[in-house]
Amino acid sequence: MKTPAIRALFSLLCLGAGAAIFAASTHRANAAAGVTIGSGWNATRTTIPVIIGDQRASCVLDTGTSAILVSPSLARAARLAARAGTFEVAPDGRTYVDRQTQIAHFAVAGYSLHDVPALISSNLSGSDALCGYDFFAHFPTLIDRERSQVILFPPSSRVGRLHCVQVDLAPRVPLATVQINDTWVSHIVLDSGMAGGGALWDGIRGQLHRPLVANADYETMPSAVRNGFACGAIASIRYAAGAVESSMPICTEPQRPDGYNGIIETNLTSVHAMYVDYSHRRICFDVGGYAAVAMPDPPTPVTAANSGDGDAWSRFKALRPPQ
Repeated sequence: MKTPAIRALFSLLCLGAGAAIFAASTHRANAAAGVTIGSGWNATRTTIPVIIGDQRASCVLDTGTSAILVSPSLARAARLAARAGTFEVAPDGRTYVDRQTQIAHFAVAGYSLHDVPALISSNLSGSDALCGYDFFAHFPTLIDRERSQVILFPPSSRVGRLHCVQVDLAPRVPLATVQINDTWVSHIVLDSGMAGGGALWDGIRGQLHRPLVANADYETMPSAVRNGFACGAIASIRYAAGAVESSMPICTEPQRPDGYNGIIETNLTSVHAMYVDYSHRRICFDVGGYAAVAMPDPPTPVTAANSGDGDAWSRFKALRPPQ
């Protein structure tokens, strides 16, 4: 396994009321032009340069995390004060500690935020950070994977032809209805911070029109199996009606956490671009090979059954096949 597990805590536990309060100093962008940033890569995940405090950092654009997370070393360099802690248990059985903090100054491409609530994650290293919900809530973001670019406040001409799906943001991660093995399944987290596939609640397996097919070449970590995760299946995914199917490895787990039915990555080769537009509660895709014939719309997503506090599935990228 080449990449470390960097799945982030989904819940609002210990963030407190400060999560809803940013100092009102987000510089307004020129919506007609947008701001283009050259992006990098962390495995299949898109990264952008940001400034946290007075420190430069590489931030993974991660729709699957409910907060901005920073590594302990970055927090020390940026002189971020660590406050109350919370624990999370990853699928590999290891326990990680995240501590509350506040970023006095967060800057990206000439725009800035002040007094941003964040978490210091013991599962990040170096100058790494995750740009999660609080980033996307302030910056409509077009991730252009083909051109290795990220556009903040993209003009309508760049997003008008994308196919959009509505998302429920109550848990501060995007829950959508997607097609899995020819079945529309709701309460699926669309995760741009994941690499290597996805995970499903075992309770919906029987609802799939086509059963999951095992791949004999797929292996997983023994510790993950001991903790109840079953990996080795391949699922076909459609993010939107009319798109071609994409295959990805899938793990299943018997416990349904926080009302989610599953988590799937969005960093597939078929996804040429992805627009994260939280202000309109939507995520839009430029997915290759759309069918010429119009397809019926998927059912409208239902509000999450349980968007309260508690542990959620985390760091499923740790279960990717050894490479």
